[in-house]
Amino acid sequence: MNNMYLEEIETILKNRISPKFYQLDSEIYGFHYNRSNGEKLIKKIMITVDLSLESIHYAIKSKTNLIISHHGLFKKQLRNFDPHLINKLSLLSRYPISIYILNTPFIAAEGGVSETMMEALYLKLERPLNIKNNTGIKIPIGRICYPEMYPGKQFKLNLENLLKRMKVNLNMKSISYVGTLNKEINRICIVGGSYINEYLIRKIVRKGCDCYISFNIDHHLASLARDIGLILIEASHYNSEIIALKKLCNYFSLEFPQTEFTLFESKNPINYFA
Repeated sequence: MNNMYLEEIETILKNRISPKFYQLDSEIYGFHYNRSNGEKLIKKIMITVDLSLESIHYAIKSKTNLIISHHGLFKKQLRNFDPHLINKLSLLSRYPISIYILNTPFIAAEGGVSETMMEALYLKLERPLNIKNNTGIKIPIGRICYPEMYPGKQFKLNLENLLKRMKVNLNMKSISYVGTLNKEINRICIVGGSYINEYLIRKIVRKGCDCYISFNIDHHLASLARDIGLILIEASHYNSEIIALKKLCNYFSLEFPQTEFTLFESKNPINYFA
């Protein structure tokens, strides 16, 4: 197996792992820092959910050449530099580390966050849920799916069963939801990101979904879901993304055995009081 170069991994990420054409409008995507030389030899790659100070320190200590992160150093256009960002940029400026951001394309992609969540919950794909970006390109941001029965079991999946499955398979300590625990679920829409609004809720209901799994559900949408009889479940951002990144790390390790791949697990920044 030949050595891996920066240009080569960029091509794989843009075309296969996290397709660039799934980029949502003006979000950060691609090289976030130090894409200076495509012929740069890459020997060590670190994969992470976010660019915390802890993850950057680890990358420097382990002499990482490239960081692949789902989230960037900042989310929107900068209005000012806060001290934490300055610390990160100061650290990065001293070392030849490149950073590549996956963002929405990795949520939408085959094998990305939405699809990995679907597989982790043992659901069967019916069709993708598409949204359009500003250029009119359809982005398969979610997955519309339905429950598969356990072998030898004929009972229907209800909300309580699904929540228990999520707690175990997504390693979630607690789950916020809207709905009745004994209500049967026939068709589920999973969106592996914070893309939830009234338009999407009404759209998936028209498509026959009675359950929506997403991140960051607010009170207005919870009230709407209750009124129209839609089950809403708030999944963990971190726990859902880390399982997709674990799969990505395994994929790269098999494809490029001469390059060292590390998954940095920064742990969920959100704590729970039991």
